[in-house]
Amino acid sequence: MALYSGTTLGVAAEITYKRILPIKFETNPSTAQVAKMTLFDAFINAPLLYLPPPYIAQAIVYRYPLRQALRKYVGDVRENGLLKTYWNLWVPATFFNFSVLPPHFRIAFADSVSFFWMIILSLADNKSDLDPEECPVYTGADSSESSSTRLMPLEGLESENESTR
Repeated sequence: MALYSGTTLGVAAEITYKRILPIKFETNPSTAQVAKMTLFDAFINAPLLYLPPPYIAQAIVYRYPLRQALRKYVGDVRENGLLKTYWNLWVPATFFNFSVLPPHFRIAFADSVSFFWMIILSLADNKSDLDPEECPVYTGADSSESSSTRLMPLEGLESENESTR
């Protein structure tokens, strides 16, 4: 994810916010221009520039084909509502960013919002239907390990604490 943040917000935001958008739109835009900038960012930049890099970075790190990464991205957009989630957070934030903040604060604000976006992406990527008792780290009441090294279910911990009182 750090690779994603560095490429997207470090390079892409710098280029987009400081070079492309001021040329394409006015420096001090009206509300209509802010809306156009926001829509351009949400519907052009997001699906083409901002969202694919984490999938590509993950493919590079875990050494699987880029085509598979792009298939996963398209699947997340179509089946898991990735773009809708992105738009729910970023469209209002981007509109605020372009309409209220001076240009020299825009990347810092986007970085702040990105912190929460990273949390959302991490939660979405790490969704698990596993029961905590099926977790490989969870050992339950396995007596083969000493009680000091095994993880205990909460029920066992509560009853153990009651017996020591």
